Amino acid sequence: MKVNFKNMLMGYTGVADNCVFYYSPKYRRYIVRKRPTFEEQEHHRNFGNIQTVIFGLNPSAAYRQDLREYLQLYNQLNGYRECPIHSWNAMYVKMMWNMHYIMAVDLHTIDRELALELPCRSVADAVMAGMLPRVKNFERFTALI
Repeated sequence: MKVNFKNMLMGYTGVADNCVFYYSPKYRRYIVRKRPTFEEQEHHRNFGNIQTVIFGLNPSAAYRQDLREYLQLYNQLNGYRECPIHSWNAMYVKMMWNMHYIMAVDLHTIDRELALELPCRSVADAVMAGMLPRVKNFERFTALI
């Protein structure tokens, strides 16, 4: 729903009367929408537990830096320019879930020793296994998780 203010409330964002008000820089206008409702269910807790296990692997600083550098090359690819990924941890989660779907790895039980045996041990190995798209010079991302 488009909003027109008679007296413009500059910078107003928030919640009022079960509606959410915010400014969208993309559309350059204020947007009002119905306030969403959330009911936590079992699959939400399941996803949260998996995310805790994934980040419990605690990737090394060199591995995170490789993901950051890979991310810059990834966002330059033709198919991904329109919707870039902005942080290394989003790419890390994408890689882990792709490993789950492609290789049927149980993310509930993954630990550091198992991760060193899987293609997620380095970004280059993940690209070779098809868990991440190929980018130019991906072979240089060899830091271990």
